[in-house]
Formats: sequence, C-alpha cells, structure tokens
Amino acid sequence: MRKPLVLSAILPVLIACGGGESDAASGSQEVPEVVLEGPQTSPEGETRSQEFTPPPVAPDEMQTADIVGTDGEVIGQAELRAGANGMVIRLDASGIPEGYHGVHLHQVGDCSDAAEGFKASGSHINIDDNVHGLLNRQGYHTGADFPNSYAGAEGLRAEIFAGGLLLDQARDEDGFALIIHENEDDHITQPIGGAGGRIACAAFD
Repeated sequence: MRKPLVLSAILPVLIACGGGESDAASGSQEVPEVVLEGPQTSPEGETRSQEFTPPPVAPDEMQTADIVGTDGEVIGQAELRAGANGMVIRLDASGIPEGYHGVHLHQVGDCSDAAEGFKASGSHINIDDNVHGLLNRQGYHTGADFPNSYAGAEGLRAEIFAGGLLLDQARDEDGFALIIHENEDDHITQPIGGAGGRIACAAFD
C-alpha cells in the first residue's frame, strides 16, 4: 500500500516540472518588438534624426520664363522647377479668355513669332514616339500632354507636372516652349486634341 502513495506524491512534481519546460520552450520563440522613437544615437555618439530633409534644388534646376501673348506683349510668367521625376511648372497669366485651355510642351524654345501664332515652337515634345492624348489607348506625349487649365475672370493660374520628362530631355540644344491653346484639349483627337490656335507662349532654354 505504500508504493501507490509514493507514486502519487511524485506525480504532481513531474507535472509541474514538465509544465515549466513547456513554458520556457514557448517563451524562447517570442521575438520582442523593437520600436525606434525620436532621434537615434550612433556608436560614435552622433545623433541621427529620422526626419527626411530633401536636398536643396540646384540653381540650374529652376527657371522663370515670360508668357507672351499673340500681340508680343508679356502677359504673365511660368516658373519651372525640375527634379528627378520630371518638372513642375506654375503658370500665372492674364488676358486669357475664360474657360478651359489645352496646355502642351513644344520642341523649340522660340516665342518670337507671336503674330504668326508661335509656329516657331514646333510640335509637341515626344520622347516615346507616341500619339497625342492623355486618354489615348496608344499612349500619349510623356511630360508634354496635360489636363486642361482653367482661366477665370482674373486670369489663368495653374500648376502642372511634366511627369517622366527630365529637364535635359526637354531643352536639348534648342530649348522648349510651353504653349497655351485657345480651346480645351479633348485628349484623344490628333494631333493636338482639337485645342485650336496657340494664344500664349513661354520659352525655356
């Protein structure tokens, strides 16, 4: 009668020990989460901030050009800022008829022939040899076709992004021009979306 008593006394101890080993094994698989907050200090003692500060824009990556009307007079300005993904161009012009207007980038930076409708600016920049129109299934002129810009009673003010077109690609050896058309662009019709004549021009070199 004593042996069963001995075994019954030992059994709870074995169960308790086994449970501890299981807990230890499962605990060893947990990986603590590391959260970095605020500035971090390097082994050399330098403080590193986690906030990203973009590099300053080089002077040759910013340009300002006069916007000229069909009478040859300056009616506004176009400010260009170039970067790694394309160019942002901000427009501020007066004397533009109210409504939507097609805006495109053209191959030559020449706005000297205002009376002839700025034909010296050439055709659209077309680095991919595509057809015209943002809604065209066959592609569009990368960095040269844009949504229409609206002119109100106080003039046209807009900011457009020439995505995928770098400054050096656009200006090459003879610069490039931004053209504002008399009508809106339907983004499909060839060659300029039915945007009509060229009523304003800004030349970049």
